[in-house]
Amino acid sequence: MTRRGGFYGCFASSGQVRHPLLSAASLPPLNFASPPFWAAAWSPDGDDTASAADGNRALLFQGELYNSRDLRRQLDAADDVPVPQLLLLAHARWSLDFVLRLEGLFALALRDKDSLHLYRDGSGAHSLYYTTQRRGQITFATHLGTLLRLPDTEKRLARRSLHEYLRFLDIAAPNTVFEEVFALEAGHLLTRTADGISQHQFDKNEVTPPPVPSFDEALNTLDDLLHNSVAHRLQHIDRPATFLSGGVDSSLICAVASRINPRIKAVTVGFENPQYDEAPIAHKVAAHLGIEHQTLRFARQDYLTAFETFQRQAEQPIADPAAPATLLAFDYCRERFGAVLDGSGADESTGMMPPRHVRVAVEYASLLPARLRRMIVGALRHLPGMAGYAPIFDFEHPAETMIRWHGFTRPEIEALCGEPVSLEHTHFFQTFARFPRNAHFKRSGALLDAMPGDRLHQAAAISGLRIRYPFWDKSVDSFIRSLPPDYRYRPAEPKRILRSLLARHVPRNLWDVPKHGFDFPLMEFLCAEDFCLVRRYLLQDGWERWQVLTPERVAEYGHRFMAGETRLMFRVWALIVLATWLEGHLD
Repeated sequence: MTRRGGFYGCFASSGQVRHPLLSAASLPPLNFASPPFWAAAWSPDGDDTASAADGNRALLFQGELYNSRDLRRQLDAADDVPVPQLLLLAHARWSLDFVLRLEGLFALALRDKDSLHLYRDGSGAHSLYYTTQRRGQITFATHLGTLLRLPDTEKRLARRSLHEYLRFLDIAAPNTVFEEVFALEAGHLLTRTADGISQHQFDKNEVTPPPVPSFDEALNTLDDLLHNSVAHRLQHIDRPATFLSGGVDSSLICAVASRINPRIKAVTVGFENPQYDEAPIAHKVAAHLGIEHQTLRFARQDYLTAFETFQRQAEQPIADPAAPATLLAFDYCRERFGAVLDGSGADESTGMMPPRHVRVAVEYASLLPARLRRMIVGALRHLPGMAGYAPIFDFEHPAETMIRWHGFTRPEIEALCGEPVSLEHTHFFQTFARFPRNAHFKRSGALLDAMPGDRLHQAAAISGLRIRYPFWDKSVDSFIRSLPPDYRYRPAEPKRILRSLLARHVPRNLWDVPKHGFDFPLMEFLCAEDFCLVRRYLLQDGWERWQVLTPERVAEYGHRFMAGETRLMFRVWALIVLATWLEGHLD
């Protein structure tokens, strides 16, 4: 397993930038070293990281650009012009709006005279971090570890980010796990000048929507857009594959890809427990499409090894239960395929309506005083047949009803951390607050956008797998978002337009069954071998050494879970993940 290359640098709007002692940091030499700007790019074999300079401008680029041929034609550039030089030409023609014309997965840094611009495409597949710890300058890097090794960058855990992790089981940009170190949000352009730092978000919905087509017309348009998106992402790939979970998103990508390249292979991660195993559905879909299908099944020891590898190499703690299986699948595919297609991104573009009890809780129950809600919850839990209604009232903040994993509550975090806790600074809570109480569909879609997908991005970075996401194509994403909610969602038919399009290619009876997202048998994983993971990571002395959480509280959660409190599963998992990450990054 290997981590790809990237770039890093520093910019000061005035004065001199102290040249870094790169030998001590074990980083590559600089490409641009003219104060007030220095920067470097490094690119292991097979990685797309490069740089270019032209007078007072310099550009660093990491990632893949899928529409470079179209850009060369528009700019009358030769076919052999490197991508960074091509982007400098695009900047000269279209100014900063050139980033809107780029289609791919990438991060870039552009110095233009006395200004620095940082940009990360809307998928967030490539990270870009920055800090202003040293007054008067901004330091940036595509890898968090690289940034923290650069001069004048302190490595201190951010307590507020620790609180965020314990509540959500991950940390969303712009926050990071380290103090005064920020992640540039996907789709944001950051500009640093002598006047300070400003950011602009290229809103996914800022383009004026076209006239509403009929549903059949929308299906035809989406079919064409997806076909073009997949074709772009399969260009020059000798050994293509696609992940196939058996769900609507991955099955649709698989169906489109099989028309473009009938030799493409489908890959599914299977589990012994039929509750989690989607391989039978995936096999039926692949068989109908006439493509080869491979089912990957891993042993417990494989998952244990992958779990430790992922958390020790991940830039921040990520308690997504599917992370070990994702890394194993990515590592397997890295050795066998040139690139793999993935269906991620469809959830965000199509959106979803929250369950009825969540809508009632947000729109109505949130108006009641907290004390009255607690009294109602207590009464409902003691009334026969009424306990199921308790979640409508059982929350401290209405945003909690829409969090995807059951992390620690705010009072529990205060007890673990020994300090007051507020979550108002988190991206999730701030996104929730932007919408009126009854804007359920719009709010839900925005919250899906606000949830980080770092499991995929970190697994790709660790394994080195080239993974491509057709639903993140700007034309596909913006078209789906422009459609009326009725085209995208119906109570009995979520992802309506995707389901209807898939039915054109694969008979409904093969895939239209109750489906869950790519999941992992977490309870079995935690309880196996007499709770060995719980004992190792929650009852160890490392918590005394790290001084991050109260050791007695951590151990208490371990003992309660082993005694049968299964509702603590995600809380215990979050602590195990955090301990593994701390061992790899603090010890």
